[in-house]
Amino acid sequence: MQAKLIPYLEFENAKDAIAYYQSVFGATNAYRVSPTVAEAERFGLDPAVDLEKMTMRGGFQIMGLDIQCADALMGQPTSSTLISLMLAVNEDDSASVKALDALYQRLVKSDVKVISPFAKQSLGGKMGQIVDAYGITWILSEQDMPVSSAPTDTAE
Repeated sequence: MQAKLIPYLEFENAKDAIAYYQSVFGATNAYRVSPTVAEAERFGLDPAVDLEKMTMRGGFQIMGLDIQCADALMGQPTSSTLISLMLAVNEDDSASVKALDALYQRLVKSDVKVISPFAKQSLGGKMGQIVDAYGITWILSEQDMPVSSAPTDTAE
């Protein structure tokens, strides 16, 4: 089985959010698609709305990881402390460790709220936690990531 878990974020204005993540997080490969007239009708949007300002599908990458997003078409989005996004790198990969540290340094110079500084932990590796301008909690973590073999299907 092949599967991926991709964070999917909803914003009041995903176009502005994508620009924020590009500016503050250094997001790359950003894209956005406006809704078609048929999609706008299906979601019950005001016919006078400027569809070019809206985002039906969008996304970007942070450190090569996919994040998708859209405008919250079903009402005002709210942030939640039930879910955090953890961005973890292999503590033995010096390039990844350096990139994560650079991201943290970039973030603390912006409008994020630092919950816990990105620092060495008693169990090893560094970890830190921030909340971005949209209320999304990000956990930055260096972890031991042993190489494991892919699971095999042994059922006949």
